[in-house]
Amino acid sequence: MDDIVFVTADSVRRDYVSAMDHISSREILDGRTAAQYTRPSLASIHGSSLESVLTGEVERPTLAGVLGDAGYATLGLSPNPNTNGVFGFDEGFDRYDSFLEPGNRGSGLRQYLANFDLLRRVYYKFYPPHAKSDNRPSDREVVEKGIEWFNAAEPPRFLWVHLMETHRPYGQGDDAISKELDQKAFFKPNKLTDAEEREIDAKYRNSLERADRNIRALLEGIDSDPTFVFTADHGEGFGDEGYYFHQPQLRRVDDCLVRVPVVFDGFDVEGPLSLLDLAPTIASCAGAEVPDAWHGNDLTETDTEYTITIAPWHEQATVLWQDFEHRLESRDADVTFESSRTDGATGVEGDVPEELQDQLHDLGYMS
Repeated sequence: MDDIVFVTADSVRRDYVSAMDHISSREILDGRTAAQYTRPSLASIHGSSLESVLTGEVERPTLAGVLGDAGYATLGLSPNPNTNGVFGFDEGFDRYDSFLEPGNRGSGLRQYLANFDLLRRVYYKFYPPHAKSDNRPSDREVVEKGIEWFNAAEPPRFLWVHLMETHRPYGQGDDAISKELDQKAFFKPNKLTDAEEREIDAKYRNSLERADRNIRALLEGIDSDPTFVFTADHGEGFGDEGYYFHQPQLRRVDDCLVRVPVVFDGFDVEGPLSLLDLAPTIASCAGAEVPDAWHGNDLTETDTEYTITIAPWHEQATVLWQDFEHRLESRDADVTFESSRTDGATGVEGDVPEELQDQLHDLGYMS
């Protein structure tokens, strides 16, 4: 069985992948996300489950669990509080690190006030996404730890690495857009000057170039020639539909957010596809049994004819059905989901530790 390296990068749009020389030198397939922001999207990838979009947790059986049962050493690293083990992301991994810094406990009053649109502006003015980016390791540090873990494990090995610096504000320190520009783009995108729009675009493209270099370093640093898979959890808005960034509370399912690049190196598959198809296809190519409970297709056996994207935020969601020629969109719908699964993760926001809620607030993922 071949080693497998699976890399996801935050907020990579399909139409910007040309900024990633190493990635774009490979065949790029068109992918459609199952959700509009990180936690439900990545959860749906690892559990191949639309239910994961609605619960915000990785439903079992997971990709790592299935590969572990097939004899793989399973390793996962993701410097994002959305992928903490409390949401089931560590399920099935032999070694897992989400790099959660437990300090700086959240204020319950601040979290309550952030529920109101007017006060959200005040919140983001004083607690922009820059606020705790220094508490997270750089992507290069995450990659170096992934190389160390991978090379120390016995083959066959499955490694998942999530890269975070492509997320707004697109880096740390001077690499990032300024707090002032971030706030202007978030709240007053129609007031941006041409020069400011170009600056945001350049900072984003620079972050993609750094991610590309980190992926190259990862693949060159490990001690094998693995099967390689790459995708993004979602895209990013740059004024296309009148807003900047992905802003999950807007419940948008525009192409700039839903359409992402996919690389299947070592797989004889074609797109377009749903990101729900990743786990079944990876498991099949690894010689593992593909669970009947998974919602995605094994692309070595079946083409994907349509995709479903759900953009949840608290009690409502936008639902998009598309067959790559037509789109059917229901905005702010009440969504119910029935499933025959009996073995799955469950939970609500109230179960999330307060220090983790604080980090999610600082990234803009809880309101």
